[in-house]
Amino acid sequence: MDTLVSGFFDSASVTTSMPFLFYSKSSSVRCRGAKSVLECPLTDPTFSRKLDDLFNREKAQGVDNPIVVGAIPFDLAQPCHLMVPQWFTFQSAPPFDMSQFNDTGFKHRVRAHQFVPNHDVFIQCVEQALTRFDDTDLKKVVLSRLLELELDKDVDLTRLMGNVMAQNPNAYHFNIPVKGGVMIGASPELLIRKKDERVYSNPLAGSAKRQDDQALDGAAADALWQSKKDQYEHRLVVDSIRSAISGYVSDLRIPEEPSLVNTPTMWHLSTQIEGCVKESATNTFDLIKAIHPTPAMGGTPTQHAKQAIDEIEPHDRHFFSGLVGWADSKGNGEWAIAIRCAEVNGAFVRLFAGAGVVPDSNPENEWIETGNKMRTMLNAFGIKRDAL
Repeated sequence: MDTLVSGFFDSASVTTSMPFLFYSKSSSVRCRGAKSVLECPLTDPTFSRKLDDLFNREKAQGVDNPIVVGAIPFDLAQPCHLMVPQWFTFQSAPPFDMSQFNDTGFKHRVRAHQFVPNHDVFIQCVEQALTRFDDTDLKKVVLSRLLELELDKDVDLTRLMGNVMAQNPNAYHFNIPVKGGVMIGASPELLIRKKDERVYSNPLAGSAKRQDDQALDGAAADALWQSKKDQYEHRLVVDSIRSAISGYVSDLRIPEEPSLVNTPTMWHLSTQIEGCVKESATNTFDLIKAIHPTPAMGGTPTQHAKQAIDEIEPHDRHFFSGLVGWADSKGNGEWAIAIRCAEVNGAFVRLFAGAGVVPDSNPENEWIETGNKMRTMLNAFGIKRDAL
């Protein structure tokens, strides 16, 4: 893939000096340092054994309940990046209103930028996907695009993380050292959380841009709720998770209809799913392998959608639309979907956004939707709306 600068991200380097942060209302964890790193695909038959080896090594050193933290790629056949931290602590979510700490003086100018793919190619990609609905049993495919930026100065990661949290206080916040940089973001979507026997998931599908005017914003939310296209897209996701998780989870509680939730930039259709694992030995990685990618990130049926993405998208997503989070040796953990985020390396930034394509999708609307979704991180960088 062509980039703004050759060697945009150095895949050979790992930024281990940065702290790992994962903040949620249920299980916030802070870590520093990496004793060891597990880079093995979740689908590799040796993954569970290698993970157990790491945990057993930590227990032998006196750690009662060791953890791993990190990122899992969109394609589970690619290596994950899981670290055993040198130091970690769990803490409660801040009891104060984080929005008051919005750093309005944190601003960047864009020296150069490019979309991958560009507008015309993205439109062609969506049109190509639409033709597949007539010839196959494909019902939905998620197509994405990247925005690569060269900024006027190196990014202060501490200030950026503060701004991400302040501007999106109800999200899953994360700061994760990965190969070639740091992933920072505020995901609105929980793939899976396991706490003892209880399991939770919160898929989002169906989106609309927030409006500055209160009346127009209410109308946008109502239009999303009334949209047959978005309701159909959301139901595909919920039904897929129900089917995927039923082998592991009983007593499933799934509302008949979604609810409306919002971030500072978007409205979403949301469904809260809850259940109880059938077997106590089930861990979060078992559930991830059963569920991911959901139709919200890939499409449905899963294999047909994955094939379409591989053949249509001109870029590799790597960790974008994969997962970020943590897991412990007792099988507990929390993993959010890696969206509304950025990869940062000095003054170079890469953003990602995707949109669900279904039979009645409009290609231009999908381009606009992906642009709207990037606004979360552009705001956090202090990049003006007219900068691109």
